Amino acid sequence: MKRFVELFWGGMDAFYIFFVVLGSFNRGVTPFVSDFKSALESMEHWGGGLEFMVWMGLVAQVSIIASSLLLFLGRVSGVYLAAIQLPFRVFFVIPSFALILLLPDVSTWVWLSLIAASEGAKAWSLWWLWRRRG
Repeated sequence: MKRFVELFWGGMDAFYIFFVVLGSFNRGVTPFVSDFKSALESMEHWGGGLEFMVWMGLVAQVSIIASSLLLFLGRVSGVYLAAIQLPFRVFFVIPSFALILLLPDVSTWVWLSLIAASEGAKAWSLWWLWRRRG
């Protein structure tokens, strides 16, 4: 069961990465880099001051790549990294249960409720994994 949970959340992170990369290719831009540059340009246009938010978003995106790999490898560091990501996922609205991204047009409240539920489920399962480490 422990291995299933690690593979499930690692797979959800991998699906999220795939979703972002595919969306970028469909728009004809470089994954992650183009969005990062665009966000920095927007901050500059709006007067700046919040560039650290853009950098935090980039770090969150890169950490999802790392947590996916670490969870697939069954490393306890993947559990720690995934736990650290939880508040950033909520703040930047990055669902842990990435299949939520495939939902057709639904109410914002339904979408946000599903994200909150998925983060709660992930937090509980990461706590469960942490207790079974070693």
